[in-house]
Amino acid sequence: MIRWPVPPGTTGDISLIRTNLPASRLDPRDCPLKRSSDARPMLRADPEAVQRAEALQDFTLKVFMDAMDLIEHGRMAPEWAIEQLWLTEGTFGLNGRRRAHPVLLAWTVEAVQSYVAARKADQQMRQAAGLPATHPVPDKWVVGQDPGQIDSRGADTYEATAWGRRYAAQDGSTRDLWLLSFGATKEDRPEAEKAAAAFVAARGMPAKGGWKARHTPVPAGALHPGRTTAPERVRVIEFGCGEGTSAELLDWDRAKVQQRFASDAWPALARAVDDTRVLPGSSCVDCKALSGCGELVRSPGLLQMTPAGPKRARRSVSVTDLRSYRDCPAKYHATRQLKLRTAQPESPEIRRGRAVDSWLNERHGTHPHGGCRTLPGPADPSSWISAGLHLVGKEAEDGASMLEQHAQVCPLNGLAPGELVRVQHQVTCYDPELDLVLIATPDLLYTRRGGWVWWEMKTANSRLYEGEPLMASYPQLAMGVLLLAAGVLGGDIARSRVEFELLHSDDLTFLELDPSRSQVVSEAREVIAALARPWADDQLYPATPGRPCGSCEARNWCRPGSDHLAATVATEEA
Repeated sequence: MIRWPVPPGTTGDISLIRTNLPASRLDPRDCPLKRSSDARPMLRADPEAVQRAEALQDFTLKVFMDAMDLIEHGRMAPEWAIEQLWLTEGTFGLNGRRRAHPVLLAWTVEAVQSYVAARKADQQMRQAAGLPATHPVPDKWVVGQDPGQIDSRGADTYEATAWGRRYAAQDGSTRDLWLLSFGATKEDRPEAEKAAAAFVAARGMPAKGGWKARHTPVPAGALHPGRTTAPERVRVIEFGCGEGTSAELLDWDRAKVQQRFASDAWPALARAVDDTRVLPGSSCVDCKALSGCGELVRSPGLLQMTPAGPKRARRSVSVTDLRSYRDCPAKYHATRQLKLRTAQPESPEIRRGRAVDSWLNERHGTHPHGGCRTLPGPADPSSWISAGLHLVGKEAEDGASMLEQHAQVCPLNGLAPGELVRVQHQVTCYDPELDLVLIATPDLLYTRRGGWVWWEMKTANSRLYEGEPLMASYPQLAMGVLLLAAGVLGGDIARSRVEFELLHSDDLTFLELDPSRSQVVSEAREVIAALARPWADDQLYPATPGRPCGSCEARNWCRPGSDHLAATVATEEA
């Protein structure tokens, strides 16, 4: 362990280290330096950005937590809290609160009702088992220490927190921590995260404040029984707000909590605190160290767009985001920003496409990279399994045929041994003029004689429509052209290409784009800018009902979308 180096582009105090549950997950998609910087809350960006506040609430669980605080700590009836939620658009009359989108309000109402019912059922179960009831605890639980000597990390204080809803028995024997997820219950949370949550529930003391400073203990006179006593047992319960389901993740005594924290949680947290590797991606959006990051490729004016209003908070955007916004701004806000989604039945074409894509990803990721010509297809073309999808009948036969078509022209066939191959690799670029992080994940990247090839694949039932330009039909190709032309991957741009493979059951279409040609780059920039211009200035994300409503994952909470579909059905039946 060596002293943690303060990243360029930051300033402040690193003597406080605070870990939370996301840190214990060690998500491989996250930037390690961003994670370890976040663990030092008194560190800040230098200079700190001055940005316009957003109009809508984008912290999905904020309105839910405020409503539950009124119910559990303010002792208000759930019906009253829900009524106030609608009347105040989720602000509950407090100044400085951002109002919530109608989709978020409808989702929150369902989540509150389901949560109240789940808590009631849990308490009835405890009563039936002869166990003491648990009651809401308003104060955060923080495991911490008073400042001591500066250690080799440069820290004198360590704190551990766990965000969720807290409960304790009056006699102090039991504590419950309820963790929240947007959709279904996450019963597969990493062991390190579960151990870290149990540790905070078992050892945490009530505390206040602490956003960018050390927490302060709650005065003893403000506490009631059960809030200071170290419990004999702790439970961690998962609640899926989207589906209204709950599951007990663990029920441990103090000895097991300590054992599992030492074996599972602490090694992960120590790595999270110490790691200084850099991985550009979605983590860049709120990274303190972005201005001094030497790994993030910058391309000023990449889209050649000028914002219509004052500068907004830094955002990220992908082609998937922009296509979702084009379908409907409310759909983008709900599914891409708030992450509110319900499972929608997939068409056979989408299911088959996902299976083929998964199969090719696995093939392309084999070592050494030998291409697909020599690799076998599904053992039984009439029934095969990929990515948890069981394809049968015509879906399976068409998917197997597509793999055969691809195998003959696979870009890795005969690729020289020294070339690089990256499957589903995230590519990131930063436009400082727009304060925008652009993110793309091509199906395949590989080098060829000094250049980079950006390869995309799609499956389809029909041939390419010749009446629309290729990049307008598939804007992910335009993004690939822009990022290659900006030199995000390096290499010789004159030798780089964007390749597109459109697979049919009995044939394929293959096309390529040259990012070194100015005409191609100009067309790509206009395609992306045409999608991005309306998105860039929108802050309200109104619903625009139409054909995409049929497959929208947020439709259950969207009144305009539901009304549109009902009217469409009525018209068809008339």
